Amino acid sequence: METGKNFKIWGIGYGLIGDIIMALPLLAYFEKMHPDSYKIVVIEKKCSVCAPLFFNHPLIDRVKITDEWNGVGEEDIRLASQCQITDLPWTGKLGERIPPFNGSWNKDPHWYNYTDCIDVTAKRYGVDNIKEKLTEEELYPKLYKWFNVGLPDTVGDTYAKSYTSDTSMFSNDVAIWPFATGATGHGRSPTIGWWQTLIEKLTSMGFTVSHYGRPTETQISVNPNYTCYTYLSYIEQVQAALASRFTIGTDSGAMWVMGAYSHPSITLMTQYLQNHVSNPMALAPANKNGANIFAKGGCENIKFDDVLHTIEEKIIACGF
Repeated sequence: METGKNFKIWGIGYGLIGDIIMALPLLAYFEKMHPDSYKIVVIEKKCSVCAPLFFNHPLIDRVKITDEWNGVGEEDIRLASQCQITDLPWTGKLGERIPPFNGSWNKDPHWYNYTDCIDVTAKRYGVDNIKEKLTEEELYPKLYKWFNVGLPDTVGDTYAKSYTSDTSMFSNDVAIWPFATGATGHGRSPTIGWWQTLIEKLTSMGFTVSHYGRPTETQISVNPNYTCYTYLSYIEQVQAALASRFTIGTDSGAMWVMGAYSHPSITLMTQYLQNHVSNPMALAPANKNGANIFAKGGCENIKFDDVLHTIEEKIIACGF
């Protein structure tokens, strides 16, 4: 691994899209602690569909897809062994961790009652002082657009010297990422019926609605101003959603992605983890242009009037 940079860092990523986004502020942290270091963002093969999001990031030197579907392999460990700072969270067939981050933290299963995702992610990597070392701006995860937004058939000839992507078809859209994955618990996502009612209310306001998510998510509304785009690849869905007026979704990896692009968004929140009794916004995606709406007992308890009021106050009034 010849880089011209003498200090190398392995890690800052792995297995879930949201978790990788939560770890992005570590890039700024390690750049401050080790200026001009070589930073490798590691993404498990099972999550490799999200890899293009991290291209062209000024603090990422390499994106490494793991050898194994769900863990690291021999080449991963070989590369990590050449780094001054590494973190291999699996012990697997190839043995124990090699050399871990400095710092210590006893994993608290109820961390969400007193801290947030950015802080707890840093602690899991052995960084105990990220909020002391980074500015408020640096604590926001950041992704950088290297792509034109819009569906592939709007781009034009691949070999043309110039083209303009037509994003007008999305400009009046509300992009919805309706169903969260990756964690269990009652009510993390609203029901299909809840979304159907919201879609009717959004279209009555003059918006069109686009549905993004897993390929197994199919059409949930017969409203003529609703379209399901879950057949698109993940990067195509992100591109299209970023061309929308704003986004509504649960505290999912997709909404962490929207937040990292500072895309105007509304996140639907509830307390679905065991013994989550305080600090209700602990899991909220970090987004400087975002708003959160919370209800106890499940997201289906969120009032539609609260959503519509937030749209008026946080989206329309702000000129988004």
